[in-house]
Amino acid sequence: MCGINGFTFSDQGLIERMNAKTKHRGPDDTGVFVDERVSLGHNRLAIIDLTPTGAQPMKSDDGSIVIVFNGEIYNFQELRDELKKLGHQFRGTSDTEVIVRGYEAWGIEVVKKINGIFAFALWDVKKATLYLVRDHLGIKPLYYYHEGGNLVFSSEIKAILEHPVKREINADALNLYFRVLYVPGPL
Repeated sequence: MCGINGFTFSDQGLIERMNAKTKHRGPDDTGVFVDERVSLGHNRLAIIDLTPTGAQPMKSDDGSIVIVFNGEIYNFQELRDELKKLGHQFRGTSDTEVIVRGYEAWGIEVVKKINGIFAFALWDVKKATLYLVRDHLGIKPLYYYHEGGNLVFSSEIKAILEHPVKREINADALNLYFRVLYVPGPL
C-alpha cells in the first residue's frame, strides 16, 4: 500500500501536508515533484524494488514523464521483457518503471496492457497532460476534487481536505450511495 497525492497547480507546502496526511500508507519513503503546472506526492511502501531506483515520484530518463503509483502490476515482468526487446533499458526492478517505459513506447495505451490493481498519476511534461488512472475494478483508492479548473487527488479523502475544498454533502449522491452502494457519474 502506497499513497499518492497531487493537484494541477504549484504548491510545495500543500503537497507536503498532503503527504503527511497519508504517511501511514507508505512509511519507507516520501517524495514530491513540483513544477509550475502540477504537484505530485508519494508515500512509499517498498515491496518489489527496495532500492532507491524504486523511489517516487519517478521520472523518465529525460525528465519528461513523472509518475506516482500505488498498486501492483501482475504482468510487469512480461511487459519488461517486451520493452527490453524494443530497446528500453531499466535502472531498477520496480513495476512503476515498467509503466514509465511502457508510456514511452505506447503512450497512454500502456494502460490496456497492464494487468493488476493500481492507481497512478502520470504527468507528461511535453504534452502538459496529467493522466489519472485506476484499475478497471477500482481496487486501489483514488479520490478527486475538481473545481474552477483545478484538480486535487489523493489515495485518501483526508489529504484532499488539506486543500480548501467545499465541504458540502450532495443529498442526491448520498441517497444513491445508500440505495445502490455506489455513486454514478457525474455525481
